[in-house]
Amino acid sequence: MRVIVTGGSGKAGRHVVVELQNAGHEVINVDRARLDSLQVQTVLIDLEDTGAVYDVISEFKPEGVCHLAANPSPSGFARSDSFRGNTMITYNVMQASGDLGVRRFISAGSEMATGWLTTEELPPRFPFNEEDRVASPNAYALSKYLSEVLADSLTLRYPDMPICTLRINNVIPPEISEEMLGPRRSEFPGPGSANYWSYIDARDVGSAFRAALEGESSGHEVFLIAAADTCIEVPIQEAVKQRYGKPGNFAAGHGESQSAFDCSKMERYFGWKPAHSWRDGK
Repeated sequence: MRVIVTGGSGKAGRHVVVELQNAGHEVINVDRARLDSLQVQTVLIDLEDTGAVYDVISEFKPEGVCHLAANPSPSGFARSDSFRGNTMITYNVMQASGDLGVRRFISAGSEMATGWLTTEELPPRFPFNEEDRVASPNAYALSKYLSEVLADSLTLRYPDMPICTLRINNVIPPEISEEMLGPRRSEFPGPGSANYWSYIDARDVGSAFRAALEGESSGHEVFLIAAADTCIEVPIQEAVKQRYGKPGNFAAGHGESQSAFDCSKMERYFGWKPAHSWRDGK
């Protein structure tokens, strides 16, 4: 399959590119920057430029699009810039893909779209799934949620282009896993508590995008993807009580290191499960 990957030079995108190439797909990377370590054709454009987006999709005529390009940081940028950029490029890429006959669209959502990461409230249950959401005042979280609303609407306009949104957790590249996760253990309960000490190995992001791209679905579906475990050694039940001052509503049998995110929908639809953990040391 010929596939355009937007944001393929990024922290998660590069692993999507490699995963798809290893599976035999023809990949074109569309990004604002080139990554020399990637052996892939790269087209440099600004995805806020609607004409450029139409031009590149028209030129390569992909069957699938994996859309990962975004401003991945919820801080350090003007709120209006984060909101406008993320929503505008998603709309441009989705609309152009639908108009130009793309057959399958996989979009990088965010754990932030749940809203729970931007509030001191606890989800109604642990683990929580795609249906559990709270309104968020955070501009980045709102931009990622509205990207899902766009997908709901555009699958009505383009019924032959199913869209899957993968709500990606905190992405950890394997080569700097300990550098990123170590402080979340040593400085417990501070860093990492907002997302209940969850994460995902970048290689599992790659395999999740491949599973959704090669799978079958209709309309717009949203999926949580996260590592199966937390990044701390403290039992999550105790960690939540320490951090939030109240116990969480944990399901019976919820493991002490089990993630707060229920990713079973992704397994039901596409047979995907995370394969990597910091506990494996690799």
